Amino acid sequence: KKKPWGEFCEVFGANPRNRILEHFLEMDALDFSIGDIAEEIQLNRATTYNIMEKLVKRGFIKPTRKVSGTQLYKLNKEKKEVKILLSAFDMVLVKICNECTEKEKIYA
Repeated sequence: KKKPWGEFCEVFGANPRNRILEHFLEMDALDFSIGDIAEEIQLNRATTYNIMEKLVKRGFIKPTRKVSGTQLYKLNKEKKEVKILLSAFDMVLVKICNECTEKEKIYA
């Protein structure tokens, strides 16, 4: 069975906070409702709400707009710590790409 998290959580730990952050890092141009996040990463809604409240309070995530009364959120790319997370996420992606390239090499 496929894990509901990716390489970022494999490196930094697959706790609920990191799973939420990983979701936003993967889709950093989009905004999401808390319910959509909970469903996408297979996390309990109450847990997702509690962690999102903390991430918003600390400035990692920011509210963007409301659609049909539902608040949407996105990664706060202006925060210094978020920039560091984005950089770390990019390094994890490079690591994955390098591993895939190594596996695909054919030696004659």
